[in-house]
Amino acid sequence: MQRVQLVRPEQAQGRTKELFEPVAGAFGMVPNAAKVMANSPAVLDSFLVLSAAMATAKIGEKLHTQIKLGTSEANACSYCTSILCAIGPKTGLTALELLEARSATATDPRADAALKFSKLVMETKGKVSDEDLRAVRHAGFGDTEIVEIVASVVVGCFTNFLNNVADTSLDVPEAQPLVGHVA
Repeated sequence: MQRVQLVRPEQAQGRTKELFEPVAGAFGMVPNAAKVMANSPAVLDSFLVLSAAMATAKIGEKLHTQIKLGTSEANACSYCTSILCAIGPKTGLTALELLEARSATATDPRADAALKFSKLVMETKGKVSDEDLRAVRHAGFGDTEIVEIVASVVVGCFTNFLNNVADTSLDVPEAQPLVGHVA
């Protein structure tokens, strides 16, 4: 049951109404997660600015989405997992890659290293070891990409935590639970 009010686009005014316009344009509707964030126009605005910036990240939108899927699964956020599975193909993710990302793994060795590193960032609350950093660097990630990987984890955690608190109602098909696919 929805625990935080949804701001309805037809009732939005001022800055909130302005912020909803590009969201509706991008998705063809305003997702419930954005309607929750709209309770604070500052939060919605900040999220949209960060999301737009991350769309140009060196790691690419595909890996950014894979990392957010891994965080969503780790944080048991069915809303984020479901919406990321729904939009994942638009970033170039196959059905297998979507499934793998939810377990913080990938067939591609470079993506796998990034996903394993992002999982360590979550598990250690950012206190990764020197060895962990060496491993992700060895996979070809420099400081720019490492910072972007951490940012992807943080973006994922923000939306996961907010949607878990709000118990945001699904407005996309529900992603099926992982069965027998272990990280």
